[in-house]
Amino acid sequence: MANSKPNIVFIITDHQAFYGHDREGEYEYKWPVYERFASEGLRFDRAYSVCPLCSPARSSMMTGVYPSSHGIIMNTEGESFGNQSDLDSGQRLYSHYLSQAGYRNGYVGKWHCGRERLPIDYGIEGWSLPDYGKIYMSDAYQEYAEERGFGDARAQMEYNVNYPEWRGQEIVLHDPSPWKFMNGSGVLAGPPEAHEEQFVAHLACEKLREFAADDQPFSLVVSLWGPHQPYYPSAEYADMVDPAAIPEYPSYRDDLAGRPFRHLYHREISHGSAAAFPEWSIWQEILARCYAQGYQTDAAIGNVLDTLDELSLADNTIVIWLADHGDAVASHGGLWDKSSTFIEEVVRVPMAIRWPASIEGGRRTDQLVSNMDATATMLDAAGVAVPEYMHSRSVLPLSQTPDEADWSDELICEHMGHGGVMFPQRMILSDRYKFVFSIHDMNELYDLQDDPYEMNNLIQDAQYADVIADMKQRLIQHFEGSNMRDQRMKRLFLLALEYDR
Repeated sequence: MANSKPNIVFIITDHQAFYGHDREGEYEYKWPVYERFASEGLRFDRAYSVCPLCSPARSSMMTGVYPSSHGIIMNTEGESFGNQSDLDSGQRLYSHYLSQAGYRNGYVGKWHCGRERLPIDYGIEGWSLPDYGKIYMSDAYQEYAEERGFGDARAQMEYNVNYPEWRGQEIVLHDPSPWKFMNGSGVLAGPPEAHEEQFVAHLACEKLREFAADDQPFSLVVSLWGPHQPYYPSAEYADMVDPAAIPEYPSYRDDLAGRPFRHLYHREISHGSAAAFPEWSIWQEILARCYAQGYQTDAAIGNVLDTLDELSLADNTIVIWLADHGDAVASHGGLWDKSSTFIEEVVRVPMAIRWPASIEGGRRTDQLVSNMDATATMLDAAGVAVPEYMHSRSVLPLSQTPDEADWSDELICEHMGHGGVMFPQRMILSDRYKFVFSIHDMNELYDLQDDPYEMNNLIQDAQYADVIADMKQRLIQHFEGSNMRDQRMKRLFLLALEYDR
């Protein structure tokens, strides 16, 4: 008997170079599977990460609350500044509500919502790894590779910030630390199936087949490690991108004048070696591998969508596809990784939903949404009332009449810093402006309509005083109604906002 409730598939890409990399009339970088998928449902043109950092954002998508409420405010590797290494044992996830509604819940891929606890500890089936995870060294990958004769994962190194002497060498990708090979690019040896993205997609497809044999509605999170650096695509995908054809990124020569200290810290201290700031010709090589890894991630997700079709599940399955956050690569003076900032490159994300049985294809909206809204959307699709304590909002009303839906004209996101350094900030967006308030650093205001690459910080411009005052008042109202677990930090933000007016 067919399930009356929809199945749910939630696809999460990691650290995706998205905003600004596809520039109409200058350079095209579109993921073909994603483009087709988005055209079949509802595309969100202004989607943001609730916090442009892996662990806080991912934990918010699992819980439906801001990082300041669930407690993982930085990546789980560090416990400084009150950051938690795991969610509370009593924390309720989306899966608890879906289980009560009769769902079988699965999770395959990157977790990074805790150092010790994994999805299975919350009653979710599947496979993942603790912390960031070392996928090529995992037992599951090595068994998969051995069955197919791939051997150890290895890459031909072309560029690496920390180990420039590796250039031209083939290196086995095994090390106790997941950061060893991080800020680099090259080409993965072996066929595309040896790549981590295809491996995760393989596990996801197997889980879908298992679920399809059951008569129970299911949810499945498919969480890719890519296209996060290091950028080591397989040769088949590397050949798809010509480095010489990539034009200079619009903010590549940004000298960071008029920027807060946190921008300079990321560029000059966090990545303070000469090798971190290559010439554009080198960045072309790096971006070519970055884009190729994106195409490979896109193709892997295509395998998952094809499996839904193969199993005749697609029509009554809602699929949510988004990224946890973006990638600063080559932007604003030449950056690696993300940073302790809210630049569009790290905070803007792709996001689309498809549900053939309920959502007409070819729709798009510029309403402000965040990836945290995926939580409430899953519950709403399953017929579960969204708990009042959640900050997440179901985007399903936007799939019918997006311009008429009762939707907020602002979006607030959080950031407490990255890399063991605290930079407490809040970002508030309106239809045109982005305001970033920082407790102990310079504030920022950008007109995203006239300055889409944020080259001109307007915070000192008197003609925008009313805009800034309005944004500050909105933030004060937000903090006054917030349920932050760190009440001292809440008071500090409120005090700083009042003092700054």
